[in-house]
Order: sequence, then structure tokens, then C-alpha cells
Amino acid sequence: MRKSKKTAFDIIKEILSHILLIFVAVVVLLPILYVVSAGFRVNQAIFGPLVDVNTWTDQNIANRRENTITKDLLIKRLSLVFDGKTRDEIKSIEKSKTKITINLNDGSPELKNLKAKMITWIKNNGKDNTEAEFLDAYNTWSSTIDASLKFQADSQLFSESEKSKLRYKFDVRTSLGNFICFFTGTVPNTKDAKYPMLRWMWNSVFIAGSVALIQVVVTALASYVLSRFRFTGKKESLMVLLTLQVFPGTMAMVALYLLLQYLGNLTKIGFGVPIVGIDTQLGLILIYLGGGIPFNIWMVKGYFDTIPKALEESAIIDGATTWQAFTTIIVPLVRPILAVAVVLSFVGMYNEFVLAAVVLNKPENYTLPVGLRFFMNAQQDARFGVFSAASIMGSLPIVVLWLGLQNQIIAGLTGGAVKG
Repeated sequence: MRKSKKTAFDIIKEILSHILLIFVAVVVLLPILYVVSAGFRVNQAIFGPLVDVNTWTDQNIANRRENTITKDLLIKRLSLVFDGKTRDEIKSIEKSKTKITINLNDGSPELKNLKAKMITWIKNNGKDNTEAEFLDAYNTWSSTIDASLKFQADSQLFSESEKSKLRYKFDVRTSLGNFICFFTGTVPNTKDAKYPMLRWMWNSVFIAGSVALIQVVVTALASYVLSRFRFTGKKESLMVLLTLQVFPGTMAMVALYLLLQYLGNLTKIGFGVPIVGIDTQLGLILIYLGGGIPFNIWMVKGYFDTIPKALEESAIIDGATTWQAFTTIIVPLVRPILAVAVVLSFVGMYNEFVLAAVVLNKPENYTLPVGLRFFMNAQQDARFGVFSAASIMGSLPIVVLWLGLQNQIIAGLTGGAVKG
């Protein structure tokens, strides 16, 4: 059979389809790649560079998370050193964030040349011969000043361990410091505050896992009943479940909060601690349970409808009870769709933020999405590097779950598509 030749229209259509696929891939993957790369960079700004080329380091400070300094700040600091400011005076000026102006026209010719070479050295990241030219200019200038000022400048310019080596060095680097913060709970420049991100992730896994397991059990039983048995109000029950999905859970947020508050007053045990109530994980689990069950029942019921009733009837004829037929015959056959229900429920509850932020108050009870909001409260206080690293680590439970149930998910999503 001869293959038909491709027309110009077919070629154009194929090219456009590839362009569309590439565009979709870029739109989907670019934000993910940006977040992943941001987890490894030193700069904490939301719109900071992926590779920080504006970073110099102070070799006299051993901690790699505290020894970084920007080019502009380094220029201003060294200008103050050459103007005769002491170390304490420079720290006071930098701490007060006073605007520092550099006037290259003030001072002796040696000082003017020194400042010009210093700026060139820093702006060019120490490349070529800029460092040597800067040192030559410094030596020329230092020979014209008194010994006390030279000693003061040397102590602030050169390394404490090697007196002939400059203490400031340009450094392009990535860092695992953001990931270390995830495990230690400490964040740069906020030593007194603790952020137990590992605990938050465990809370998310526990709450989402509990909801997923309970939902899949209730969903399997309810879907089996609606699929196999006939009873009065069956059709109406299905329509009620479908209608409930129209309204998001956030609409009932105030009512749910008041209900949990009331239940908390009823279920207090020793020391006034409620079992179910505000700021309890069990209370949040109960709220989540009511949200996903109706959708899962509709989804799983469609899969149950594809299982022939003759299988159960044969088991019952052989002496099995209805429960035995359900657990030993039906459940293994519907395992793929149950895996889909588990994954969808787990992912949805794991990433939920609004209800968790309303119910949970104590930091030790936070889920990961609620806890990570502290790093994105404001542009000036953002710790986007830490936020990105925590997001990467927090995504691992979902990735493991998807990979572990991958085959079941594919079978579940395709198996119930056609009733037969």
C-alpha cells in the first residue's frame, strides 16, 4: 500500500502542534525549575538571580550563611575605611542604614586613585589585574598616611590569618544552607526564631494520610452500596452528593470554625485540652473528611459499575457471604480506582491551606503550607530560598506516593472510563 504524501497543510499542522507542545512544556516546567534552582541560591529575594553574581564574602567570618556582602555595600564600607572610620563607626553606620555617598573628588590624589581602583576591582569581580592594581594604589596611599591610620586600615582590609591577603573575595556559589534550614529549623538573620519545618511536614503527612485512608474505606463501602443495591432514595442521594460538590468548603468556613469551637468545649479532657476542636489535628481531619467523600463516591461508583455482578453471585453460590464477596472478590478488582482516590485525596489535603490556617493556631501544629507562609509575608522579609528548599523537600511524599502507585493510577483512570 502506497503511503500518501504529506501536503503543505499537514506539515504546517505538525509544526504548529510541536510548537504548542513546547509552549505548554515551558509554561508548566519553567516555574518548577525556577523554584528548584531558587532552593540552591544564596540570595533570598523573590526575584533574585538564579546564580548570585553580586556576592562577595568576608573571609574573617567563617559562617557561610553570614559572611556575604553585596558589591555596593562593600564599596561603601571600604570607602569609609579609607576615610579613616574605625570598625565600630562603620558598623554603626551600616546598622543605621544611613545613606553613604562616595565623592571621588575629595582627598589627596593618592586617595582619589585608590577609591577609583577599589571600585574597578569590585565591579569587575577581581578579574584580570584589578586586584593587583588596587593593592598597588593602596600601598602608594598608605605610604603617605601616619602609622596609626595605616594600622587601622590594614586591620579592616586584610585577613586576620594572613596579613598579606585581602579579606574580601568575590564568590559565585550555590548553597545547601537553605536545605539545612529545613532540618534545623533556623533561618539566617532570625536566630531567635524557630521554624520546625520537619515537624510541619510530618503534620501534613499525618493529616493527609489519615484523611486519605478513612476516605477510601468510606468511599469503597458507600460506592459498593450505591452500585449494587436498590433502595428508596438512591437516585436522590446521588444527586445530593453531586450538588454538594458545587459549593467549596471555604463557604462553610465560619460555620465549621464555630462547630469545632463548640465540640472543643464538649470534649475537653485533663488540663482542659480538647480532643476535637480548634487547633487540633483531629478536628481538621474531620473537616477534610466531609469535603472529598462525595466526589470520590461518584468516581469510584462508576468503576464498580464496570465489575460484572456475576462474580459476586458465583461467590455467594459457593457459600461466601456478601461481605466476603466484597472483600475477597470486588476489592482486589477495584484496587486501581481506590489508589486513584487515595492519591487525589492525599494530594488535595496535603496542599490545602485556607482551612488549615483558620483551624490551627500553634506553630507546632501547623501543616507545611501554613508554616511556609512566614517566609512570604512581605517582599522585604521574604526568605524565598528557604521557602523554595522547603517546598522541594515537602514535595517528596507526593512524589513517592505517585511513583509507588503509578501503575494502579493509570489503570484506575482508564479502566472506569467505559462501562462494559
